[in-house]
Amino acid sequence: LDEDAIAKYLADNGPVAVAVDATTFMSYSGGVVTSCTSEALNHGVLLVGYNDSSKPPYWIIKNSWSSSWGEKGYIRIEKGTNQCLVAQLASSAVVGGPGPTPTPTPTPTTTTTTTTTTTTTTTTTAPGPSSSFTKTLCSGDDCADNCSVTLYRTNMCIRLGALGSMVATCGAGVLELKAYMQNEQCTGTPERLSLPLDKCLASLSVSATYHCN
Repeated sequence: LDEDAIAKYLADNGPVAVAVDATTFMSYSGGVVTSCTSEALNHGVLLVGYNDSSKPPYWIIKNSWSSSWGEKGYIRIEKGTNQCLVAQLASSAVVGGPGPTPTPTPTPTTTTTTTTTTTTTTTTTAPGPSSSFTKTLCSGDDCADNCSVTLYRTNMCIRLGALGSMVATCGAGVLELKAYMQNEQCTGTPERLSLPLDKCLASLSVSATYHCN
């Protein structure tokens, strides 16, 4: 993928989930990485910003290894040279569409109460998994100003144009993503990524929050 296209997408729509080769991350303590190991995708992170005026230009990446790692939980890598394979797979829940995966059917539960003269059978429907999620996109970096909320279905194909497509599922505290690189039909072997729920994810002049309903 074109890193400039990913940067424009990030500026317009908020943080972008990417898969990277995190081998170099293990020894990172600060600065801009310019010689990142780039052999195999093995870790999911968030692109939250970039700086094109720096020499070299760089991406700002939010990792999930706590604020004690790297630059308070972030890493900067050179932009434009596919460091750490950052341009191999990028996805962000922006455009919805129909998909091949149906929503799981809720499991019914049955309760039977017996007295000396009558038997009453009551069937209720157990709560199913979340069938939708919302993306709240705001101007600024605090998820508070000029916000718009968009609803998307889970377990359905979300088309991302040039970035491909993905299927989202609500998990425990995260939005689980199956991302299909440069494939708009959600077919083939996906890369698995995740976005934290109910947390403000800021990048440049926009910020976003994801919430499972």
